[in-house]
Amino acid sequence: GMKMKQAGLIKKPMFVVPNHLVDQWGTEFLKLYPQARLFVAGKDHFETGNRQQAMARIATGNYDAVIVSHRSFEFLPVSDAYFNRFVEKQVSELDAEINLANDSKDDNRRIVKELEKAKKRLMVRLKKRADRDSKDRTMTFEELGIDQIFVDEADLYKNLAYVTKMSRIAGLPNSDSNRAFDMFLKIRYLQERNDGRGVVFATGTPISNTLAEMYTMLRYLAPEMLAESKVEHFDSWAANFAEAVTSLELAPDGSGYRMHT
Repeated sequence: GMKMKQAGLIKKPMFVVPNHLVDQWGTEFLKLYPQARLFVAGKDHFETGNRQQAMARIATGNYDAVIVSHRSFEFLPVSDAYFNRFVEKQVSELDAEINLANDSKDDNRRIVKELEKAKKRLMVRLKKRADRDSKDRTMTFEELGIDQIFVDEADLYKNLAYVTKMSRIAGLPNSDSNRAFDMFLKIRYLQERNDGRGVVFATGTPISNTLAEMYTMLRYLAPEMLAESKVEHFDSWAANFAEAVTSLELAPDGSGYRMHT
């Protein structure tokens, strides 16, 4: 981050780090670069009441690095306009997929059902956003001037929902976490403004339980590459890079064996 700034490639990087490591990151950063201008946001910076002031300081300061916790990063809202545009784009993509599946000769009831569920989830997010009572009149993420983020322990964001017609296959967890959605939203914002660049993930375990996690990592870091290769949808990605294998395994209660895919 510091080298990129010195080379003039970026103006204001943000480091998104585990909640308990924020101060340690600040200390380590200053050991390497004693002259660095840092904004180290402890948890009290983003408590209600302090958030406006903290965001104003980030926006107006010329920092070499802004260091925030995973939790605080979620408190930095994107503007309603960008949020709505992003979600509506996702909904229209899903609509196109649903029409395609309906027009197809194949039996696509399962994929249509999955697509409808995904669309419903997005509509709920839009409604929740519109119904917010406590509209926190803070600045938005876009106004902070951040043009590069580094995410430490990035595997914590792997629960990003995707659509698949595969069922009864172990190793396809498909939870839909708000934290992952929020990260995806902000990453797409940065990539749109930086020709696909703007984010670095750091993790020792990009794949911890299942091959599907590699697809999720690629969705965050290389969406254009997936689209160019025509594998932006999970099923087409899996058809190229994964294989479903059925084998015998011991039943959980130890009563015998069962087939497991």
